[in-house]
Amino acid sequence: MKPKRLPVVVLTLLLLTAAGWWGYATLWGYIALANAPTATAEPPQVVRIYYDTLDDLLQLQEYDVWEINNLREKYVLAAVSEASIPGIEAMGFRVMVDEAKTAVFRQDLRSQPFNNGYRTVAELYSDLEAANAAHPTLTELVTYGQSHCQIQGNCVTPNGDTIPGQDLRALRITNEAILGGSVISGTQIISSTKPVLFVMANIHAREITTPELAMRLADWLLDGYGTDPDATWLVDWHEIWIVPTANPDGHWLVELGTQPPYNGSPLNQRKNANRDANNDGVPDCNAWPPSDGSQFGIDLNRNHSFGWGPPGSSANPCSLLYRGPRPASEVEISQLEALVASIIPDQRGPKFTDVAPANTQGIFITLHSYSRLVLWPWGFTSTAAPNKAGLEAIGDKLATYNGYLSCQPTTCLYGANGTSDDWAYAQLGVPAFTFEIGSSFMPPYDQIDSEQWPANGPALQYAAKIARAPYQQAFGPDITAVSTHTPTLTLHATLSDANNGGQPIAAAAYTVDTPFWAEGAAPQPLQADDGAFDEVVEETTAVFDPTTLTPGRHLVFLHAQDSAGNWGAVSAVFLDVGETAPMYRQYLPLIHKN
Repeated sequence: MKPKRLPVVVLTLLLLTAAGWWGYATLWGYIALANAPTATAEPPQVVRIYYDTLDDLLQLQEYDVWEINNLREKYVLAAVSEASIPGIEAMGFRVMVDEAKTAVFRQDLRSQPFNNGYRTVAELYSDLEAANAAHPTLTELVTYGQSHCQIQGNCVTPNGDTIPGQDLRALRITNEAILGGSVISGTQIISSTKPVLFVMANIHAREITTPELAMRLADWLLDGYGTDPDATWLVDWHEIWIVPTANPDGHWLVELGTQPPYNGSPLNQRKNANRDANNDGVPDCNAWPPSDGSQFGIDLNRNHSFGWGPPGSSANPCSLLYRGPRPASEVEISQLEALVASIIPDQRGPKFTDVAPANTQGIFITLHSYSRLVLWPWGFTSTAAPNKAGLEAIGDKLATYNGYLSCQPTTCLYGANGTSDDWAYAQLGVPAFTFEIGSSFMPPYDQIDSEQWPANGPALQYAAKIARAPYQQAFGPDITAVSTHTPTLTLHATLSDANNGGQPIAAAAYTVDTPFWAEGAAPQPLQADDGAFDEVVEETTAVFDPTTLTPGRHLVFLHAQDSAGNWGAVSAVFLDVGETAPMYRQYLPLIHKN
């Protein structure tokens, strides 16, 4: 991989002394004594912190500021102890308790999520193993590394609990019978020629809805193979990698609060479980239980090897934004980066200003919660990314599915350094996105199927569709509806560029059984029902010649082009062909005419 350098950015705001940061320690709230037998601290309040400019938010790095920014009223939400509020006000902020959000937050903490549907790490991994066993020709379960606590033999919390550590696991989904998939041999992986969608979840431990959504993507692909045409062609011709928890030690800590001897609320752990980041034998932070004001560990989403450092992170080991002692210091990050780099080729030059080519292949998505955002690079600077036009177009398109706000973090949220999406785009050139999902960290479990998956499932499915050339296909038209009809063997499709630039449709085509990019494909044109392609939305029809199709089920691939020359995402539909009958003869003149 080619090295890439960041521009030098001088921010006078960062000239805070380490002593000053540590001085806030007395304000970080509701920390139980290290030897307390249970995590009985008073839950924090959710407050609105009003600001003048986005740069003001850099002063709040030592507080649990959520990924929620009301740009119209200019406030962010944070969970803080009552004792912390005077310190925030002393910095010049106006603080107001949000009673409604506080009630929801405290209810979430009392909800006993792991008894009401949410999976523990052990259950997530058991379900991965079951999926792999049930689909041996479509899946490969990869152990790409070990968590910090597993490498250490185990970890011990300040209260004496033993954290056993976990494997770091990913599920690869692709039809292995179709050549081009990645070659996996032990810990060695040779990258795929198939386009890759990489989806990771739960880098922040308390965001426990995100593993569930990642697992639902796997279920949609595997359960839909052979029954859902889009799931089928994606598994055949693309490669989808899913990491349901990038921070299993942290997830285990969240679960711990509901287990004996605590038997209470989930612990509010955000970071990993490393208490000794500099390996000097002395714990860096002894806060217990993990709180919104202070907890041990490293924020893995501030630890990546690109963009590491201030201002969007903290040097304080007890801060929720502690970035660690050096870039990629945490094994959860170094091994994750190695995995992604082994399956997605580096397609961007070494300079900060280098543009990834238009035909870049692959797409990277990291799932977080919460605040209903689709974020794209850069997150560490307000400078536009070299591929901003493409990143913005893809982000805006993804947001049409989940209804979220698409934006660059420094324009709609706040700056963050050392993040997953910045690293993936910077190092590999692929479009990379953060989904901030929903409106709560631990909502009632039924919200996942009633709200979160219906909103985000289609967005993830679209991302998988455009992975072959995302910077190009996001500008092209969609197939918004498609159906086939028997016994007439006709196809009807609705084409739309309404959410992709608003250009008139210029052309459309289909292939049968062999996709457009494969050897032997024979694209056939679709015809506009009104006789001409000249509108943003067009209805089209095709009639198939039954004499050229064998009886049985066929897969029809479709795509459309707009007047600017952009071909959009491929969609598919099944066509079921029976035995050729005399009734088809009446259609042959129309077939041959088309």
